[in-house]
Amino acid sequence: MFAYDFFKAMERIVLDYVVDANDRAKYMEDLKTAKELYRERVMTEMFNAYMDEPYAIRKDVLNYVNMIIGIDAENLGPDMMWKYKDPQTGELKAIKIDERYIKSVEDRLGLKTDEQRETFRTSIRKIYGQKISVNPDYDFMDNLELVKAVTDVRLKSDIAGAGSLIGALANRTNEENQKLYDRMITTMIDKLHYCNTCAQKTIEYFCTQEDEK
Repeated sequence: MFAYDFFKAMERIVLDYVVDANDRAKYMEDLKTAKELYRERVMTEMFNAYMDEPYAIRKDVLNYVNMIIGIDAENLGPDMMWKYKDPQTGELKAIKIDERYIKSVEDRLGLKTDEQRETFRTSIRKIYGQKISVNPDYDFMDNLELVKAVTDVRLKSDIAGAGSLIGALANRTNEENQKLYDRMITTMIDKLHYCNTCAQKTIEYFCTQEDEK
């Protein structure tokens, strides 16, 4: 059973069994919100599959977090390289602060002024300080707005936008596009743990414009 089939089944149940018009409208609106969240999750999964890396977006989210922590560090050199201790492994790592990437993510979040950006960064730093001390594996993937912003930025910068990936996956008449499709299917099955049917249907759904905000 493909995950999206759940929404169709729930819609049928609401329409057939919920008598009160107000309740029915509320449930249908809730389902619409759930579909939008599912769409965002699919976008993330498609990027991970494209990159052949199950945690590609997770790494980029943590990169953003580490960059905004390191950008004000006293030991940040002119090369914008910042060294920090990885809370998960205890190893010393280095990251290059990419201010353009930081700004792109914050633009996607709708943060236009310096004050808005700094307020958001402060909130992320605060969450980091509170969470990491008790859970070194915390990765901010429950911050759906941040995950979506990072996904949008990466889709745009790495593969020239979701549209071009959709075009390649939907039009497999040339060998290059077919190879990309086959590779992503393999990644979804072997690394993202999809079954073959769900992998194919998820790509089909990704290639539609359903449930986009």
